[in-house]
Amino acid sequence: MSETTDPHGGAPAVRTHDYATAAAITPGGSSLLRLGGSLGIAACCVGLAVLVTGCLGLSKALVLSIIPVALSAPGLVISVVGAITQKRAITEDTSVLHALFVNGAGLLGGLLEMAAWREWPIFHR
Repeated sequence: MSETTDPHGGAPAVRTHDYATAAAITPGGSSLLRLGGSLGIAACCVGLAVLVTGCLGLSKALVLSIIPVALSAPGLVISVVGAITQKRAITEDTSVLHALFVNGAGLLGGLLEMAAWREWPIFHR
């Protein structure tokens, strides 16, 4: 618990915690990588919203499929640039994989929604 006994037989000593130092610690990682990953997450959220509204019958919502592509394409570039240039600041490789994955998912989903909107033939007939 928070009390410890004094080895010399005195009153118990109370340990105090300094919480101010814990708040001053900045998380490690690349700021560019975080920005790229955030753009990818935003692209996936917008793409999911466009998909749901398109499936509900609002086919005009597919016009907004440009937004996930516009968010994830620069997010992918920023993630790669951040991973290369700020390699020493990155503490875990999973953050790089996460940023690349969500940007790839946002780009692929946005392109598939654009294909539905523009009626591009995806499969050979």
